Order: sequence, then C-alpha cells, then structure tokens
Amino acid sequence: MEWNNPDAYPGESEYEYELRKSKESEASTGLLFMILNFLFLIIKIAALYGIFFYAGFLISENILGDGSDKTNLIIFTILFTYLIFCIIYFLKGVNIALRAKKSKLWVLPWTICILVCCIAPALLVKSIIPELFSYNSKDSIFVIGLSWISFFLFSLYTYSLYKFNLEIVPKIFSWSYYLGIKSV
Repeated sequence: MEWNNPDAYPGESEYEYELRKSKESEASTGLLFMILNFLFLIIKIAALYGIFFYAGFLISENILGDGSDKTNLIIFTILFTYLIFCIIYFLKGVNIALRAKKSKLWVLPWTICILVCCIAPALLVKSIIPELFSYNSKDSIFVIGLSWISFFLFSLYTYSLYKFNLEIVPKIFSWSYYLGIKSV
C-alpha cells in the first residue's frame, strides 16, 4: 500500500484510502465552486449596482470637493446612492400606477427605468468584454459579436432582477415606491 500511495496512513486499506481520497476531492471541488459562486456574486453586484455607487460617488465628490474627508465622502456616497435608488423605485411606482389606470403614459417611466437600470449597466459590461482580449483581436467579428451578445443577455438579466412590471420592491425603498403610486 505504501509503495503505490505514499500519502496513505499506516495500516490503511486500499478501500479506506480510495474513500478518503474521494471525500477530499469532493470537499476541494465544493470549496472551489463555493469560491467561484462568491466571485460571481461579487461581479454581479458590481455590474448591477456599481454604476449607481459610482454615480453617488461622483455626486458626493462634486459637492464635497477633492480635498474632503474620506469618511464624509463614504457617507455622502451611500446617501446619494440611496437617493438614486429611491428615484428609480419612485419611477417604478409611477409606472405601476399608470399601468393600473390603463394610461399609455406608463411607457415613459418604464423607459427611463430600463435605460438607467438595464441598458447603462449592460453597456458597461459590453465595453469590458473587448478589454478581455488582446489588442489585435478586439476588432474581430467574434469579439464584437460576443460583446453584443453579452450586452443583450445582461440587459435581459437585469430586467428580470428589477421586475419593473410587478409590484415587488425592497422594504428599504418601499416609501419611495408608494410615493410614486400615490403621486399618479
């Protein structure tokens, strides 16, 4: 046993060795998938909400100035990001209320929400895809096609997350959503 498998425990049978190795392999594979799922979650959050955090950062940086305290910059960035999301959910409330009243004006807030929440992040993803390839292959039809496919799929994915046609809203933004419903 030790000659074929130098990492076997003393007195371990071939069956026990194979069983232990398969469990170790399954554990490492599970850990790898857990890490990949976590990285995918981070990328998803960055792609979906990063543009809004960046907009909140730019607004707070313009208001506070370049030499501002980092703590104030972080606080104002979070505040302005929250306000941006409140505006989005306000428009979603207006959209739902106008649709319930059978008004054709529901298309306007729906279009604004789609442009801001789906198209803008998808354009960001579309611009990142060619950067993953070498400089010479960025203009190839494959890379251009891949970037447009990623744009289309990501915009559909973000649309499925926001659910602009359903009355679903996170509790933290519900006041803004209901204000949008009452305003119509």
